[in-house]
Amino acid sequence: MVEQTGSINMECECGHLHASVFGDVEVVDPLSMKPLGVGRRGLVKSVSLLPTSYPGHILLTEDEGEVLGIDDCPCGRLGKYFKVHGRQKGAEIRGCSDTYERR
Repeated sequence: MVEQTGSINMECECGHLHASVFGDVEVVDPLSMKPLGVGRRGLVKSVSLLPTSYPGHILLTEDEGEVLGIDDCPCGRLGKYFKVHGRQKGAEIRGCSDTYERR
């Protein structure tokens, strides 16, 4: 997701990813695209406040994840924290950091 400036989510000592103050993360239902609540697994949608020269401020990923909580991470950091479980089943492998196994 190199094309979305500002989407750097830091991992805390508890192993949770924390949304940046320059963006947000939502987990949405893959059928309705409606946001899911805390603890519900769905597709990760990344939101950045920074891109202004192109429509890259919201990216729907093919990653499954869940919001773990807001303002109550055991590490003490405030804000939304989440977990990415991995790629959605059947998702195409692509991107600048892909690696392929030789056959």
